[in-house]
Amino acid sequence: MEHGTIEGVIADDSDALPRPEFDYDYSLSFPKILHKLGISLAVTTYQAGCLCIISSNGIDVSANVRNYRKAMGCYPHSQGLLLATENQVLSFKRSQHLIKSYYPLESYDELYVPRIAYFTGNIASHDVLLTNEQALVVSSAYSCIGGLSSDHSFVPLWKPHFITELTGEDRCHLNGLALEDGRIRYVTALGATNSRGGWRENRATGGIVMDVEHNCIICEGLSMPHSPRVYENLLWVLSSGTGELGIVNSLGFEPMIYLPGFLRGLAFFGPYAFVGLSKIREKSTFGGLQIEEKVQDLKCSVEVVNIHTGTWEASLEFHSNIAELYDIQVITHARNPFITGYSQKGDLQQLVDLPLFNPLVQQVNG
Repeated sequence: MEHGTIEGVIADDSDALPRPEFDYDYSLSFPKILHKLGISLAVTTYQAGCLCIISSNGIDVSANVRNYRKAMGCYPHSQGLLLATENQVLSFKRSQHLIKSYYPLESYDELYVPRIAYFTGNIASHDVLLTNEQALVVSSAYSCIGGLSSDHSFVPLWKPHFITELTGEDRCHLNGLALEDGRIRYVTALGATNSRGGWRENRATGGIVMDVEHNCIICEGLSMPHSPRVYENLLWVLSSGTGELGIVNSLGFEPMIYLPGFLRGLAFFGPYAFVGLSKIREKSTFGGLQIEEKVQDLKCSVEVVNIHTGTWEASLEFHSNIAELYDIQVITHARNPFITGYSQKGDLQQLVDLPLFNPLVQQVNG
């Protein structure tokens, strides 16, 4: 195992956030896989309040960390990146053309610059994504999928059939959202419950997967499921409470591999699944799960699984201040991307990006 240390960088609009230091170990195979695929990883942790960009030169791993309060769902897309935080969803723009001007001495091959902040309030944002140019967020507090809006906290678009009203009571802990062919298709929730925090009573076996188009439950009896993803025509789900990655089909949930942690965060590229593992910190929320009985010392890590062979191939394990992960996403077109901060002392204060000057506008406006 190789070892690395990274220091947190303030990127929030508050300079009061701590600057934590993180240690991590990784298998020799981890940087080789990232470099071979030509990708990097975006990893979020709400517990430590970080967005971590993990990159590789084929031999070593580097990690660029930005601090955001309760960083949750992350979604890289062709034009930029979305990030859910405690009370905002941030929209970053891909700005590769600015790298040579503002970072001439660095080896960055992609740059993300914050451009829009949607102020949602504390709606317990979980997964975020973009479809048909519409930014979406899963609100666990309000048990629904919402569209991000410049006029409202969010615009409710879909709720499970068993939820009778939209109120901030976290009735079923809706959390994960999956696309299929560009359409919203599947969600995960921790229970088919319709009362304040009702999912908590049967959290170990009450989890469900729902088909959004038909608003019906297609799989139940899961242990705190998260991170539904459609890949290679299969619906993949993490059974977080049992530490299992598997698929959901007509037979129910079929595990592929067991991993020693509370699973949350799942991304795919090529033959690989990148899976997030967490320790269990809040016993009142996560206690009594099967994974605790299996493993005494749970890991906080990113594990790489070959889904074609069903075998483990690589790992990066966090130590010190990072104990829980939420999301993992693949940045497909960059080996070493950089996220620009926006605090009062951040990079954005000096970084200016203008479109081409259009004299016609000046003429029209006199």
